[in-house]
Amino acid sequence: MSSFSICNRPHIGYARAPFPHHANRVIPKPCSVHSTAASHGIHAANLRPTQLKLSNLVGLRHQQQVCLGSRISSSRFIVGAATLEGAEQVEREVLRSTSHDAGLHVEVAKAGDKYEVVLTPQPSRPMLLHWGVDNWNVPPQSLWPQGTQQAGDKACQTPFPPSGSIYFSLDEESCPSSLSFVLKETEPENWLNDGGVDFTVTLKPPSIDTLVNQIMDAEGTYTHWSLFQRFCMAMETMDALDAAGPKGMALIFTWLRLSSMRQLDWYRNSNYQSKDIAHVQKSIAQKMADKARSAKDPRCRVYARMALEGLPRGGGNGDDIRMGILNIMRGNGIKEGHRPGIEEHFLEQWHQKLHTNTTPDDIAICSAYLAFLHSNDGGEFWRVLWDMAKLTPEDLANFDKPITAFPMHLPHLIDPFKHYLWLLKVTHSGADLDTAAVMAQGHMDDDLSWNVFDILANRNEWWVPGKIVEVRSRLAHYWQAPGASRDLLMLDLALESWFRLLVERTDLAALQGDDLMAMISLVLRNTIVGVHDEELSSVVDQWEWLQQGASCESGRWSKDWAMAGLASLQRAELALAQYMDTMYAEVQPHAERFAEACKLDRAYIDNFGEEVVRGRPLFVLAPLIQALQPMMREAAGVSSWQVVSQGQGLLSGVLTPTASLADVQGKSYAEGPPTLLLAEHVGGNEDIPEGIQAVITRSATDVLSHAAIRARAQQVLLASCNDTTQWEGLQTLAAEAKAASKAVTLTVTPEGDVRGLLGGDIALEAAKSGASGAGAAAGAPKRLQQPMPSAKWALQESEFGTAGQVGGKASNCSSLAAMARSGALPEWLQVPASMALPWGTFERVLQDPSNAQVAKAVASGLQEVEAAAAAASGDLTKALQGLASLRQLVSTQLKAPEALVQECASTAAAQGLIPSAGMWAAGSPGWKHAWSAICKVWASKWNDRAWLSRRALKLPDDDLVMGVLLQQVVPADYAYVLHTANPVTGTPGQAFGEAVVGMGEALVGNYPGRALSFTAPLDGASPPAILSLPAKRVALRAPTTWAGSNGTGAPLLIARSDANGEDLEDLAGAGLYDSIPFAPLEETVVGYADEPLMTDPAFRAQIISQLTDVAKVVKGAYKGQEQDIEGVISHGKVWVVQSRPQVIS
Repeated sequence: MSSFSICNRPHIGYARAPFPHHANRVIPKPCSVHSTAASHGIHAANLRPTQLKLSNLVGLRHQQQVCLGSRISSSRFIVGAATLEGAEQVEREVLRSTSHDAGLHVEVAKAGDKYEVVLTPQPSRPMLLHWGVDNWNVPPQSLWPQGTQQAGDKACQTPFPPSGSIYFSLDEESCPSSLSFVLKETEPENWLNDGGVDFTVTLKPPSIDTLVNQIMDAEGTYTHWSLFQRFCMAMETMDALDAAGPKGMALIFTWLRLSSMRQLDWYRNSNYQSKDIAHVQKSIAQKMADKARSAKDPRCRVYARMALEGLPRGGGNGDDIRMGILNIMRGNGIKEGHRPGIEEHFLEQWHQKLHTNTTPDDIAICSAYLAFLHSNDGGEFWRVLWDMAKLTPEDLANFDKPITAFPMHLPHLIDPFKHYLWLLKVTHSGADLDTAAVMAQGHMDDDLSWNVFDILANRNEWWVPGKIVEVRSRLAHYWQAPGASRDLLMLDLALESWFRLLVERTDLAALQGDDLMAMISLVLRNTIVGVHDEELSSVVDQWEWLQQGASCESGRWSKDWAMAGLASLQRAELALAQYMDTMYAEVQPHAERFAEACKLDRAYIDNFGEEVVRGRPLFVLAPLIQALQPMMREAAGVSSWQVVSQGQGLLSGVLTPTASLADVQGKSYAEGPPTLLLAEHVGGNEDIPEGIQAVITRSATDVLSHAAIRARAQQVLLASCNDTTQWEGLQTLAAEAKAASKAVTLTVTPEGDVRGLLGGDIALEAAKSGASGAGAAAGAPKRLQQPMPSAKWALQESEFGTAGQVGGKASNCSSLAAMARSGALPEWLQVPASMALPWGTFERVLQDPSNAQVAKAVASGLQEVEAAAAAASGDLTKALQGLASLRQLVSTQLKAPEALVQECASTAAAQGLIPSAGMWAAGSPGWKHAWSAICKVWASKWNDRAWLSRRALKLPDDDLVMGVLLQQVVPADYAYVLHTANPVTGTPGQAFGEAVVGMGEALVGNYPGRALSFTAPLDGASPPAILSLPAKRVALRAPTTWAGSNGTGAPLLIARSDANGEDLEDLAGAGLYDSIPFAPLEETVVGYADEPLMTDPAFRAQIISQLTDVAKVVKGAYKGQEQDIEGVISHGKVWVVQSRPQVIS
């Protein structure tokens, strides 16, 4: 595919000269009323100069059209009627349907493996299409339609038929990236383009890197550049950036945001007339409004809305700006040129600026001038300039047409300049509430218009936020309609902005719980009026369900209702975080590129993404959630703390803040005083570094997450703080303790709260600490059970019982399956089929001659890792990098011996995991998926957290052997984890369970949000206690079809680790190693408003009862030994995926 190019030809406002690549190659192209075709974006090669009227360079007006229904199978360009007989009927997707005010309708569609472009004059008239491909290259003659003639060395001309359209039908493989064209009316002769730039039809989405580089080139190197040229370039690239998806539209937003915030030059050796900027501003604002309505990707529509917030509306009569100030000067005795009068140098200098490059700055200048005329106070002039546009005297003096004089006090000019300010606002104002309301008034019905102006008249009243949401909901039908004026969307943006301002002004501390509930509802509803986001919409539905009582018979503010409220608050919080984090990740890298290319202020750029996020109207949801959470917790009787591991009682050490537990992976805190970590974020998959006695976090942490299990095994306090005030208090305590060189003492109160106090001297704490914290219990090196030699590559379930060949997972799966077959388990409890690769298989594969080079590299890599670890002084970064290389090597380079392939295939078929052994024949798609998953499990022996845990226990690396359990994935409606003894308190006979929607990886992995959590006595002496309701934002689902099944319909399989270092008393091995599905699980956003686990108390009670029964049955099957059980519920059936002895700390 040809690369997409933007600036290799003359066009409106900016052009390249034919200089060498390394030379400064920019020629200014000032626009005027009478210009050549080339200077207005029309390729001028071999064409005589043609005068253009800018009134003909009209703006865009997109309209969604009904699909024409034509089916075109030719690979040539076709000129003819709207329907072709005998055309192949294929599915046709309209990608773009646009009506231009220049009198042309453009439709782009994808039909099978072809792109179709239909150009239809509106109305039909004598006209030529002056066109090229891939940014003005002549198409091959084999593609020329009848009547086409070459026009110069870069374009062709094709006549439109008297009553028809021009069709392009292009094979996907060979079609150009884009078509560029302008129109030439022949009777009379008149050139038309697309609002000041060439028409461009993007076919294949261009490389985002290509677009970024071309924009950076213009912004960073062009010697002649201005706001006008920027808008022209943005117009020309907008379709391509939209086609590139959210990253592309995030780029155009970032670009225009940096421009509106004056981080990019507005004036750089380039002038233009006021009517030109008025026209291009109108065109880009209209086109951006159309993108906000019609872009295919919802996130692209979001970025178009955001970009429009900072754009001027354009339009009006640009000449009124240029001539308006002249008329004021001439009509009020001000000297102008050679005309006699008052010498007012400020007005003369401002007039010169307005004549050559008027911008939105002029609104601020005029407002400041009026403030000065009213007050005769020079300070007012500079205050208004700064407040409105952050302009200083230096900024005015640095304009291309400098303004250095200070205005004279001429109060008789107040009324003329009031009118002039309105002229400026008509062209340059953007989402200004008052201006937008007036401009949009004629585009909506009278009743809606009355309500808009009622808001303006009472804009500070308490009821206005609710009225804004109501009005915006009605207004949406107007701005979302095909062909809607930009003024409607600008009014919507202005109302949205005012809504946010009113919410921010509210004293949240004075609001009652019901008031906060109502305000959160308004904020959520206000957001989805303009944003199509399925997750936010599901949060709105859940919040409405909560407001209506949440299916609680006990009513609002009861314990049960408040539990639902806490889950709903967390769900809203997670949706907010996901929405904002995604936005930050998409805009910040673009800002970094602009900083590099244009040498921008690093302090501004470093905070750019955060400021964008904080500026969104949805951001006001965060303080509302924080204000409501304590009220919900109090009503639910829930502590602001969640202690998931009790630790060793009274703890004293250095309270050390960090952004996340992941940031300290690989570090050791064994030297010096014990460390109490204050981690903003804990994901759940991390290891607890050596020497840490406590981890306090803001994150909600699953009791059964890997980090929680390891914390309990290592007797480390792990607790989550849900109260902002208490968290900030701990941060302050950490700072005070550091300043005073004091330790901090942490205690867990009987109520389950964590309290911190200043303790003794740090040096004294270090001296008396001895061996404590994570990893301290290692003592002498531990040795693990070693494998018994096995001649087999693969084992059936019936062979798992051989001692020393499989781990606890495989052994327990085999025993459970045997119990199920013998009737020792009830019929309602199912066990999936499985097979195993025994301990020692990985080592045998390495010894195979085909893997000699891999084995050598693995041995060398291990030596390098150990050497790096030995040389490290607390920082194991280099060792961890070596581990990553080892994992990559094992997971991608190992070859499977032929005997292993054959034995695995026959065993899998015998166990019913695959339909036949042929599905896993060497080289087949099925075997490739199986082998990849197996190798990744073996590679997980050297996961960072696994290696760090073994190192802390002084466990020899060679002692750890990795088996692999292959198991059928049961498509889960719900997944659960059960402990038959409470893992937090150690209470026997009290089951602790957690359940989530979908697969269990969302429960044990790094997926934020609480699960349905409960405790239940196994003897039934008291009812179960619900600790939390579900709030996970995503569910994981097994794909219904996957490539490795090769069309057989075979179920998805998973390769699970089965090492000899799991489930040991002193080693929290559970979850250290990986389980790899043969195909990735699919993420879906959970909507809890119609999820019975949330909304149906009877259903939830039934699930808890079933899981309690599972705990009793499985514990009984293992003769009363406490069990750690994982399983799923699928179509009403309960499955046990694995069970192993519970390690109680």
